[in-house]
Amino acid sequence: MPTFGVSIYSISRKIMSGEISPEAGIKWLAEQGSEVIELVPFGIDMISDPGLINTLLTSAKHAGVPIVNYSVNANFLQISADEYQSEISRVKSHIDAAGALGIPTIRIDCAGYRRPIETNTTENFQKELPVILDTYRQLCDYAKQQDITILIENHGFHINGAERIRQIMTSMDRDNFGHQLDVGNYICVDDDAQAAVSKLLPFATTIHMKDFYIRSRDPGDATQFDCSGAWFRSVYGKYLRGSILAQGDLDIYKIIGLIKQSGFSGNIFIEYEGMEDCYYGTKVSLDNLKRIYEEA
Repeated sequence: MPTFGVSIYSISRKIMSGEISPEAGIKWLAEQGSEVIELVPFGIDMISDPGLINTLLTSAKHAGVPIVNYSVNANFLQISADEYQSEISRVKSHIDAAGALGIPTIRIDCAGYRRPIETNTTENFQKELPVILDTYRQLCDYAKQQDITILIENHGFHINGAERIRQIMTSMDRDNFGHQLDVGNYICVDDDAQAAVSKLLPFATTIHMKDFYIRSRDPGDATQFDCSGAWFRSVYGKYLRGSILAQGDLDIYKIIGLIKQSGFSGNIFIEYEGMEDCYYGTKVSLDNLKRIYEEA
């Protein structure tokens, strides 16, 4: 049986605006029935303020909900050698923060989310694969000292797609490396979500649950990269917008059925990024996840 939780990213708009503190966010998520929490450093800067680590640990303990995963944006591609080393050092500081929190897994990106779409080709991916693999080996070796597993997520428009993720997973040779499977992100590169989930479930350590509205024509208010409410575009031009789980156009019932049938028993996190009030959208998404899993 999996454990159902929420990524604090789902309510990060309230944290970043100063409406609530990270501690209040943890308490609210626990009150909604989140069994575990994923931490994302949007409005939560433990590097500049190390004292925040103890504050978060205390808050999670009082709320009765453990922090079990950490997600960090990073980019190791299309940058200079000095920039690469600086990025390695920055990410290692986040691994240290995860270690201080006692978190067993940390998702670390490899390519910038706003990397130009025209550069996200298969040819470039194959050229950059040695750098990708070497980078994750370095990070895994560093994280192993703190018993942390490094996760790669199908995120953005380059390190995404079932075949690319599968190639990375089957090429890595570290036992503390895994996949954070985001069931919705595969459509950002126009993969079929159900097929991609089926292919990558055997590699999944953790799962992000999200849903999207999908349109073939411009619905208005569309940009290329904004995923915080407005419509954005997939690699091949579909219009996408985050939705409450099971209210969008992905067949969430079938996807959850695949997860249940696979016997997956790890952490499943709601990652809500729709236009509704994020408290409302997160609460309904979590309730739907639990209900549909029982029905599947």
